[in-house]
Amino acid sequence: MNTKYIAIFLAVIMVMSILPFFFSGGSNGETEDSSVVDVAGFESIPGEHVDHGLNSLADGLAVTPEGVVFAEYVDIDSIRDTPLYLMMGNTSQLDSVYGVQVTKLYSAEYANKHSFNMHVINPEVIAFPYYLSEDVYNGYYFASRGSDLYNVIGNPMLFGQQDRLEDVLDVMEGDANASSDFSRVMEFVEQGAPIQQVMVVNDGFADQYYLDLMFLDDSRLSRTTVYLNPTDGTRNNITAYAAEGPDKGLDYDIESQEDILKVTVTLDSSDFYTFMAEPAW
Repeated sequence: MNTKYIAIFLAVIMVMSILPFFFSGGSNGETEDSSVVDVAGFESIPGEHVDHGLNSLADGLAVTPEGVVFAEYVDIDSIRDTPLYLMMGNTSQLDSVYGVQVTKLYSAEYANKHSFNMHVINPEVIAFPYYLSEDVYNGYYFASRGSDLYNVIGNPMLFGQQDRLEDVLDVMEGDANASSDFSRVMEFVEQGAPIQQVMVVNDGFADQYYLDLMFLDDSRLSRTTVYLNPTDGTRNNITAYAAEGPDKGLDYDIESQEDILKVTVTLDSSDFYTFMAEPAW
């Protein structure tokens, strides 16, 4: 696949990235007698519960430990009946992790490939098997799901390896600093998009790259990209794409600063595939 289009499809890759590990059949050695399977409320889990509003990428980054190289936010519920939902692939597998619908998600990945996830579920019930670890971290209990993966219960649910979730809890409790890795790019981000991604770039078209997708209304789609320190080639390409945009029904709005390039492309939603195929750099 041409690298110009890869970022458009990263949502599918990252959203489903936890599933091969979760469904691989690994375990931490828990016996079946130790697994809880009855549906119960969050109050059935002792200790502290997560309580953090997750309504944007910025909300996720606010509790993400430093050093992140990729992060994304998806409001699944808000795109469920739109063409953007086609990007999500088979979300039923993600729902099956909890036994109920996942309505929002946030994922963060680090250079060492470690990652963690946050999931908002509805209804807020424990409808999945788990083994309650005896380890307690600052009042939070870890629900083992097998394959070295754990949940910390709350809104949102934390999901990942225990040491990474401990780092997230440290940020939530104010004992560690949240990530500032993407602070410059995020200055140019307007909230409200149901799909948002930000990443460190390794192939040279910019140092960092932000993408969001949203419906402006019932008939218009919008894609906003923000580039930190884009190359001259990227700036020239965007200028050329903007010049050709009207022939494709695309409207370009470009904001340029010394270190930032922000590009918003809009199109009638009836031509979704033309919109998604438009190069981003």
